[in-house]
Amino acid sequence: MNQPTKNNFLLIGIGFFILFSFFFILSNTPKPLTIEFKKATSPFKFMEKASDLPPKKIIHFAKAKSSIDTIKITSGKERVLLIGDSQLEGLRSPVYNYCVSNNHKLIASALWYGSSTKTWSESDTLSYFLKKYKPTYLFIALGLNELFVNDMDNRRVYIKNIISTVKKFGIRYYWIGPAAWKEDKGICSLMSELNGVFFYPSHKLKLERANDKRHPSLAAARIWFDSVAVRVTKLNREGLNLSIKKDTILKVKNSPLMIIAQDK
Repeated sequence: MNQPTKNNFLLIGIGFFILFSFFFILSNTPKPLTIEFKKATSPFKFMEKASDLPPKKIIHFAKAKSSIDTIKITSGKERVLLIGDSQLEGLRSPVYNYCVSNNHKLIASALWYGSSTKTWSESDTLSYFLKKYKPTYLFIALGLNELFVNDMDNRRVYIKNIISTVKKFGIRYYWIGPAAWKEDKGICSLMSELNGVFFYPSHKLKLERANDKRHPSLAAARIWFDSVAVRVTKLNREGLNLSIKKDTILKVKNSPLMIIAQDK
């Protein structure tokens, strides 16, 4: 018998010995040996449905302007603009505090003393600030100077014009109704009708008043906006996440306040 044949028989013998030894050990093992096969779990998630994405996290693929600007990502951080009448004196601080607490930015506030839906509708002031600051969310606090007007047909046109301008810029908004100190003659109901769920009925709140007996006090303005924040947050994707409230009152900084002069 030549040498290669002897080697083959030797390898076969070793193989039988190993197999016999395996079954011998298996038969003498007190606990059965279990072999389980599982499908491998990939550490990467390649695709997510839109419903699985975190709220307000939208990825836009646009034509590249440069090698860096290929993908634009808008996270939950919003650029908030606050506009309106003298009610902004009390609202600006709580709006700023809620923005900071929830990782948003109050980019600016535009206060127009004595203004109304008429003045904002018939001027280019709103468009100017929307172009200048490019907000992603707008708060409108307007109507305190119109509690006793009765030309509702005209007011309907003014309010519609304001809403139309905001929508033309593709900006989400919320209208904070006037914190009336007396019963109005219909402006609050009209604002509610035209804005629907994007209107807060501030006239229904009982608020402590400042020395002028008309505007809410600074403490009351914080309570007032607490209620607004809850309502806004409930609007989901159409709203603004203001779910986090902190007791510490921050001083407004790095957020300009523009005071608009009334034409004489």
